[in-house]
Amino acid sequence: MRVPGIVFCDMDGTLLAADKSVPPENLRALDCLAERGVEFVPCTGRPAYAVPEEVSTHPAVRYVVAANGAVITDLRTRRNLRTRGIEKRCVLELFDRVREWPVTFDVFADGMVYSERARYDSMGSLGIEPATLETLRRVRKPVDMTVPQIVERAHVIEKLTCFFGDVSIRPKLRREAEEVGGLSSACGDPMDVEFMAPGVTKGDALAWLCDHLRIPMTSAIAFGDEDNDASMLYVAGDGVAMANASTKVKEAADSVTLSNDDAGVGYYLLKLFAER
Repeated sequence: MRVPGIVFCDMDGTLLAADKSVPPENLRALDCLAERGVEFVPCTGRPAYAVPEEVSTHPAVRYVVAANGAVITDLRTRRNLRTRGIEKRCVLELFDRVREWPVTFDVFADGMVYSERARYDSMGSLGIEPATLETLRRVRKPVDMTVPQIVERAHVIEKLTCFFGDVSIRPKLRREAEEVGGLSSACGDPMDVEFMAPGVTKGDALAWLCDHLRIPMTSAIAFGDEDNDASMLYVAGDGVAMANASTKVKEAADSVTLSNDDAGVGYYLLKLFAER
């Protein structure tokens, strides 16, 4: 593959090591992109503000694909270029169906993430990996409101995330979400399921931003590890799976690089630039 026209990259499990740090080799690759005027686009299930500062403030980074593709933000102008929200009636009906289930029900709304305080406090009992749990608690805002009250006050619901301690809950959640409104679903963690408006994926966001910037998708590289990245790898000119990626992601990929803990993103890009 020749030097890319644009790079899209998942955060957790891909650009970030397991401890949520950014390996130095990955930052060196971003430096090389900036020197060549190539955009590096973080693509994450997180809200835009939760992208690590050393990434969001890097000269190679202007745009962020957040909430699994529901929001595309221009960091320099602080404007959302595109937002695709979930209908409030779908959120309320889904919550009504699962309110008694042992799951979190995190509401991504208007650029923030809100959690009922009791569900926020219960996250520690779900067996979530410690570094991930720390990030979840830092990103979410616990509130003394019910989910219906959160939804009522929101302007746009961008995404919903449910974490659980029993993976058998995932297909049941997906079935309920399909019945209430055909919501898109994806997994960003082994112990979660995430819901977006119908048709919203990271791949859809990649295609939209390439068109917006008039950059051919065939010149795009995309990196990912979890199932919510598969659509992005599939549509990019070069989809690159991490060594630690799920089977679904590796099947969608054109290439496989080193693991996130081995700075696989940096290794792959620097090799293209003959910097290694």
